[in-house]
Amino acid sequence: MDVTPEEAARSLAQVHETQHRVLRAAPPMFPAWYPVAVWTFVTGMQFVTEITPAWWFWIAVTALSAGLAVAVLKFVSDVRNANLRPHSSMTDPWAWVGFTAWVIITGLAGAVLALWFKELGLAYPRTVMGVIMTVVVAVTAPLLARWMSARTARRAETPKR
Repeated sequence: MDVTPEEAARSLAQVHETQHRVLRAAPPMFPAWYPVAVWTFVTGMQFVTEITPAWWFWIAVTALSAGLAVAVLKFVSDVRNANLRPHSSMTDPWAWVGFTAWVIITGLAGAVLALWFKELGLAYPRTVMGVIMTVVVAVTAPLLARWMSARTARRAETPKR
C-alpha cells in the first residue's frame, strides 16, 4: 500500500485535531470533590476534638475515618477507571506544580487561620478554620482542576520544540 506524503500529512493532521478535541473536552485532571472530602474530614476531626463530649469521641473518629476511607477508595476507583486520561507525556508538569502549590498554600492558610483565630480568642478556632477552609477548597478545587486540564490541552496543541 502506497501512501503519498500529502495523504500521510493529512492523516497526521486529523489525528492531531482529534487528539486536541478530545483533550479540550476531557474531564478535569482530578475529581474536585476529593479535596473537599479531605477538608470535610479535617473539619470533622477539629469539631470532634474541640466541641464534642469525650464519650462521643471514639464513635465520631470511627465514623469520620470510615467516611474518609470510602472517599479514598472512590477516588482511586474514579482515577483508575477514568475513560479519558492523558498520557504522562501530554501532561503539563507545571499544572502539577500548581496543584502542589495549591495544596501547600491551603494547608498553611488553614494553620495560620487557626492560630490567628486562637490569638483573637475566638471560640473553637480550629473548627471555624476547618469550615472556612472547606468552603475555600470547595470553591477553588473545581477552578484548579479546570486550569490544569486547560494547561494540558494547550500543551498538546503546542508543537514540540
